[in-house]
Amino acid sequence: MFHPKNIVAPERGGAPVRLGVLTNPAAYRNHRLPLTHGRLGAHLASAGDAVVTADSSKLDEALNYLILERGVSVLAINGGDGTIHSAINGMIRLFGDDVVKGKAHYPVLMFLNGGTYNMAARAFRTKADPVQTVKRFQVRFDGATMAALPTRRLGLLQVERPGLVSMRGMVFGSQAIMNVLALCDQMGSGYFGLARLLGTGLLSSLIHSKFYEENVWRLNPDVREATMDGVKFDDVLAVVASTIDMKLAKGLVWALTMPPGGVGFHAKVIRAKSPLEVVHLLPQLLWEIPHHSIIASPDTSSLSVWGDFTLDGELYSNDGPLTVSIAPEHFRVLAGDDL
Repeated sequence: MFHPKNIVAPERGGAPVRLGVLTNPAAYRNHRLPLTHGRLGAHLASAGDAVVTADSSKLDEALNYLILERGVSVLAINGGDGTIHSAINGMIRLFGDDVVKGKAHYPVLMFLNGGTYNMAARAFRTKADPVQTVKRFQVRFDGATMAALPTRRLGLLQVERPGLVSMRGMVFGSQAIMNVLALCDQMGSGYFGLARLLGTGLLSSLIHSKFYEENVWRLNPDVREATMDGVKFDDVLAVVASTIDMKLAKGLVWALTMPPGGVGFHAKVIRAKSPLEVVHLLPQLLWEIPHHSIIASPDTSSLSVWGDFTLDGELYSNDGPLTVSIAPEHFRVLAGDDL
């Protein structure tokens, strides 16, 4: 949840505000509404402050162009959580060393509602139409300096695997979560796919239908233990961790809520010996109702688990252990409440 004490004006006080837009046209909502990017560009100081790229190999080029060449100080990311994930990791990769040395600042971020679930945009209350969000920003901050921007702190998770480059993200899910998201995409993606999955899954589990028999393996990961802040748990079905509020189904479902003033991240370990037990846990999982099979830690320091995972909706294969902790980097983000 947001609290007034978390609102901090960004560094670079006297620098002018310059808004730029990075659009992923392949993101779910943008793909359905392809004219959105052009409409966004019409509200910028220059059409050159808006870039379209669906090619991850061109992302670094796009970020360098917007931030270094165009001097963008506020970056609106028009895509889904995966687009935000890629952009944040790209900025850390490109500018992280200079930021640490005090030679540069990350741009302030604004998340636009261009993707599938848009959990980051929901968490920061910018889930309205992207064009309307940009118009509200320009009306309030046109001609302003960076000191005038009220921003919220976005902490990040750090995911480390032996021998591989660490990654940053906002929302982590273990293998079972990854499997369910993949199935949700097959059933229609977005909230339509989520609704179908919940309805079909609940009914089929009760009657052991063909759907249940074909997909029950998704809730049976190979490794069934996790360690959270040094405490080991067995019979683990899934693990979720986040640095943002996780709201689904138009805000009616709250899976995780961030507490004020914490220095860690919110994590949940879900223990179950059978997929049917998970069905019984759905109300508790979706509305934060306490249950002895759900171990919640709102200020976690470290989480260790094994296997495939999802980070900000992106799916990653992994056949070894991994550790989740708080990343040293953070970003400043504009919230819809402040526009």
